[in-house]
Amino acid sequence: MAFHTFSGPTFDAGWLAGEGLTREHGRDLLRLLAALARSSSLRDAARACGLSYRYAWGVIGEGARALGGPLVDMGRGRGARLTALGQRVLDADQHIREALDPVFERLRGELRGMLAGALPAGRGRLRVRASHDLALSELARVCAPQLDLEIDIQGAEDSLAALARAECELAGFHVADALPRAAAAAAALGQWLDPRKHQLVHFVTREQGLIVRPGARIRGVNDLARPGVRFADRPQAGHSAGNADLRVAEEVAAGRADAGFGLRAAAARLRLDFVPLAKERYFLAASRRTLRGAPAQALLRTLHSGEFADVVGKLPGYDPARAGEHESIAAALSWIGRSR
Repeated sequence: MAFHTFSGPTFDAGWLAGEGLTREHGRDLLRLLAALARSSSLRDAARACGLSYRYAWGVIGEGARALGGPLVDMGRGRGARLTALGQRVLDADQHIREALDPVFERLRGELRGMLAGALPAGRGRLRVRASHDLALSELARVCAPQLDLEIDIQGAEDSLAALARAECELAGFHVADALPRAAAAAAALGQWLDPRKHQLVHFVTREQGLIVRPGARIRGVNDLARPGVRFADRPQAGHSAGNADLRVAEEVAAGRADAGFGLRAAAARLRLDFVPLAKERYFLAASRRTLRGAPAQALLRTLHSGEFADVVGKLPGYDPARAGEHESIAAALSWIGRSR
C-alpha cells in the first residue's frame, strides 16, 4: 500500500463537520469562499468551482447557519464579498492544515509498519524520497496492482542524500533550464550522485512559471516589482514544503497574494492564470543494482505504459514523452540552458 502527503482543503474539510456541516458541503463551502476571495460575484465563484448557482447559494446559507453568522456580504449593487467571519474560516482552514500535517506524517510512518507484514507475498516494494510533484501520486496509483511505492516527500537535495545513505531505493528531483540559480542548484544535487553507481531515469517534463491571480495584470517577472504586488513565498523547509506548488496556488486563490512561483498544473487546478518561465525535467535516481531488480523493472514497464502516458498527459504543462528513458548524470545536470 502506498502512502502520500495529505493536501487540499483540510483533510477533506473534516473540521467543518464538527460545526454541523456534512463533509461534502464543508469542502464545497471552503472552495466557494476561496473563489469569492478573488471574485466579486457568487455566480462567478460557483462557475469557477463547477457548482450550480442554486447549490452554491444553499451551501453559503447552510454554512452561515452552522457557524452562527454571515460568511458573504451580498449587498445590493456591491456584488458579493467575504465578511470578516468568511475570511476567518479560510484562515482557520489554513491554520488547521499546517498544524495537522506533521501529525499525519508521523501516523503515516506508523501505518506503513503496521501493514507491511500483511502485503501479498511476492509483491514488489520501492522506497521513494522525492521532491513534490503532482504526477507522483498518479505513478503510485498506476503501479499499485503489482508494485507498492512508499513515497516520502522531501526536498530534492535531502532525497538524493537519503539515496546516497541507502535509506531509499529511488530519489526524485528536478532540474530547470532557466530559473535563477538553476546551475548552482544542479551542482548541489550532483554532489550526491556517483556516475559509477547511480543511473537516472526520466520521469516527466513540466512547466514552471508564475501562478497569477486573475485580473492582477502580471505578465512577467518585471511586473512583480510594481508597488502593491503581493508575492507568495514558496515554503523551503518543514512540513509545508512538501506540496509547495499547491500551497502557493492556494495562497493566490484565497486572495492573500497576487502571484507566486509554481507549476502550470497547480495553477490550472484552482483556475488561476499562469505565466510560463521555464521547463523542468524531473528524474528518478537509483543505483544500477536497484534498476536491475524486479521491482524497478516493474516500475520501468509502468513508465513506458500507455496508461501512465494518458494519465500524466492530462496534467496541464506536463509531458511524459520520455518517461522511463535512461539518462546519464552528466547529461542531465548539464541540460540547463540547452533545451530552450
